This record gives sequence, structure tokens and C-alpha cells, in this order.
Amino acid sequence: MALSASDVAAMYSLLSNSMSTDHRLRGPAEDALAQSESRPGFCSCLLEVITAKDLGSQTDVRMMATVYFKNSVNRYWRHRRNSS
Repeated sequence: MALSASDVAAMYSLLSNSMSTDHRLRGPAEDALAQSESRPGFCSCLLEVITAKDLGSQTDVRMMATVYFKNSVNRYWRHRRNSS
């Protein structure tokens, strides 16, 4: 199932929890992000988080979204471009 604009708040929460020092928050958040990476709309959601001004957007969460976006491009887009 594709991610959409309605998933941006949940994505923000997952990104925030993925940086938690509490492993009970961090582990499930990292797992959920890993599962979401291959879903259509993942990069779009990340871009919404990166550019959001209304989510009480913390710089560290926006930076984490930027890292996930970069890694997703490296994993999925460059691989597809090189194989065509």
C-alpha cells in the first residue's frame, strides 16, 4: 500500500522515535522505517517532513529524513537506473 500525505505525521513520529535512546521506541521505529522504504510514496513522505514547517519540525528529525531520503535514492533509484 502506498504512503500518502496523510502518513506524514506518522512518518515524522517514526523518524523521531528512531533517534530515541530508549531501545523500546527506537527498535520498532527502525523496523517500521525499513519496511516502509520499499513502499511507493516513501520518498514523497520524507520530502514532506524535510520541508515541513508546521509539525513543530525539529531540525534533527528533518536531518534524519534527509539521510533516509539519500539512502533510499542510493538503494532504489540508482540501482534501477544502472540496470536499464
